[in-house]
Amino acid sequence: MYPADEAGLDGERDGSALSAQGRKLDFSFWPIRASATINVPSTRLFSLDPWAIIRQSIESECEPARLPEALACLGQASAFFEVGTSQGNEAARPLALYYSYLNLMKAYCLTRGGVATFERSLHGLWEEHAAGHGVENAVLSTVKPGRPFATDLKVFERIAMTLPGQSPALAGKYRLASVVPQILSGHRLWAEAADETERFFIVRDIAFRHHPASGDVWLRIDMLREDLSRFGIEPQDMLSRAGLAGTFRQVRCDRPKRVRFEQITPRRPVDGDPLPELQHLIDALRPSLWMTVTVIPPYRRYYLYLSPSTEADQRLPQLLSMYAMTYWLGSITRYRPHHFDELLRGNYGPRIRDFVTGQPLQFLYLMASEISRRDVARPSIL
Repeated sequence: MYPADEAGLDGERDGSALSAQGRKLDFSFWPIRASATINVPSTRLFSLDPWAIIRQSIESECEPARLPEALACLGQASAFFEVGTSQGNEAARPLALYYSYLNLMKAYCLTRGGVATFERSLHGLWEEHAAGHGVENAVLSTVKPGRPFATDLKVFERIAMTLPGQSPALAGKYRLASVVPQILSGHRLWAEAADETERFFIVRDIAFRHHPASGDVWLRIDMLREDLSRFGIEPQDMLSRAGLAGTFRQVRCDRPKRVRFEQITPRRPVDGDPLPELQHLIDALRPSLWMTVTVIPPYRRYYLYLSPSTEADQRLPQLLSMYAMTYWLGSITRYRPHHFDELLRGNYGPRIRDFVTGQPLQFLYLMASEISRRDVARPSIL
C-alpha cells in the first residue's frame, strides 16, 4: 500500500541492489578501490591513530618534490592538534586548532590538489570587524581589497578547489550566522540559541541501485516521513533546500513510514562494469550530504542540510564550514581574547564550547577518510 499523497508519483526505476564480488555494496563516499587489474569494493579502516593513516597516504601518493613540505605541514598539524585538544587555557584552544587544520589542509592540497608549494600563501579568509562581538554580526570575507600580495595562493580557495564533488566558486562574504548552523555537531544547541528550527535531517538509507540488463546505476535515498512532517516540510521543498532539485525526484515508496527519492539520470557503463561509474554518482550528491563518524555500526550517519532560500549563496561544504568557524574563533582568541570570554557567557556559549571540545576528533577522522579515500572509523574498544 502506498500513502495517499503518493498517488500521483511515478514508481521507482526497475532495479536491484548493486553487488560486487558476491556481496551487496554498501554506500560510501569511497566504495571502490582501484587495483592494477580490477576495481574491488573498499573496506573500512579502524584506527585509534588517524594521523598514522594520513601519513601513510601522503607518503605513498604525494609527488616526491612536494613530499617534504607535506610531511612538515602534517607534523605541525599533529603538534597543534595536541595543544588544541589538551586540557588547559580554554581561550588558547581555538587558535591551536585552527593552525592544526590549516596545516592539515595544506598537506591535503599538496597531495591531492596539484599545489606545488604554499611558501607564498595567505589564509584566504579575513574577519570583518562589526559593531557587535557575537555570531550574529560576524562576517568572513574571501576577498580583501588592496591586499598587496594578490598573486599569493589563498588556502581557503585551494581547499574548495581540491575537495571532490564541490564547486570551487566561493561567495565574497560569509555571515557566521549562516555558517554556524551548517556545522552538524551541536546543531540543536544552535537551534535553541538562535530560536530557529533544525536544518539537518538524517538520511535513513542510501543505496546503490543497478539494472542488470542495461547496466545503469543510480542512487536511492530514503527519509523518514515523520522527520519531515514534524517541521511541515514537503518533499519537493526538501529537495530544493538540500540542493538536490533537478538531480533527484520523489518516487512512490512501498514503506509507508518512508519518503523515497532517486537520482533522475543514471550512469551507464561503456564496458559493462558499473563500478567505475559510482564515483560520478557520489560526486553529484556530496555537496548536499553531511556525515558523522560513529563508533558503532554502521560507523557513518548521513544527513541532508536544508538551507533557507535566502542563504543559498552561504552554503559551504561540510569541512569548509568547520574550518571557517575555527578560523573565526582562532582570530578572536588571538587578537581579542576578552571577546571570546563574552561569547562563552552569551547565548551561543554552550554551542561554542561544544564545537571546540567535541568537533576536533570528528574533523580529524573526516580528513583521514578524505586523504586515504576510505571510511576511517574509531574502533569501539575499551
